[in-house]
Amino acid sequence: MTTNPESELSGAVSALTFDVEEWFHAHALNVPRAKWGAIPSRLERPVDEILSLLDEHATWATFFVLGWVASRSPLIVKRIQDAGHEIASHGYWHQPVTRQSRADFRADVSQSKSVLEEIIGEAVSGYRAPSYSVGPKNDWVFDELNSLKFAYDSSVYPAPAPHGGYGVPGASPVPHRVRPGLWEFPLPTLRLLGRRLPAATGAYLRLAPMFVTRWALDQNRRRSIPVVVNIHTWELDPHQPRWRVPPLLRLRHYGNLRSTRGKLERLLAAHRFAPLREIRERCELRSVSPAGARGQRCMAAPEECADQPWAGQTAVVQRR
Repeated sequence: MTTNPESELSGAVSALTFDVEEWFHAHALNVPRAKWGAIPSRLERPVDEILSLLDEHATWATFFVLGWVASRSPLIVKRIQDAGHEIASHGYWHQPVTRQSRADFRADVSQSKSVLEEIIGEAVSGYRAPSYSVGPKNDWVFDELNSLKFAYDSSVYPAPAPHGGYGVPGASPVPHRVRPGLWEFPLPTLRLLGRRLPAATGAYLRLAPMFVTRWALDQNRRRSIPVVVNIHTWELDPHQPRWRVPPLLRLRHYGNLRSTRGKLERLLAAHRFAPLREIRERCELRSVSPAGARGQRCMAAPEECADQPWAGQTAVVQRR
């Protein structure tokens, strides 16, 4: 086990998160749900690989587990918990919120939360929507999460995705309180020529040169904004089956899969990470606005953060 060289930071510690899902759950592949049960699981090896790397670098992370995966492979969930990591919800059916009614969303998240809590024997406090599909047109999500006793969400991407699938251009990139007791931890961006671009998550981490990810982390840390790095478990499985999809979708899903492990190792060697649950607790301690106020900030850089999470912006909805 190695000691992380990065010194203790005041409020700039970033979060390392993993979306625990099978390769066939990725929306780029569009594998029919009816086929899921017949496809062999490939989760065990990449999960064990991730746990080994985290142990080697004395790092604890947050794992957003899909409820369908937890029902099928509860021992994997328990193994993650037993290694000291946080278990959070990724919904049950991996359905983007933009395709769900409010009632359907509540049922999906409730089912996921119930399955996970039965396995781990403790409350699940975090949620991430599939495809980062939360924006101003469905921000009732925050009311539902609040009523279900979640403590934080990490579903908002405050930049447009190049493929047009998600994003809320101009939304606050800073962690902020969106409901009493509920915090939003946006996904990371890189500011370039006055614009914010997606960075340090999923395909953006895999396909971009490593210096771009380092640039994003350093830029946000200088503004005291914790970065929420996100990796899908299937991104550490370069030998996964190849599903027939158009070339751009093939690049988006399969591109540079062999680079993921090396990039994760370099991140762990150079940066200090903590679970989102821990960072959320720091936010509660550091927040300065009246308790329970919407838009309350944590570790904010004033030029980057609006009082309200959407800052008058319009969500990019999924084009399906």
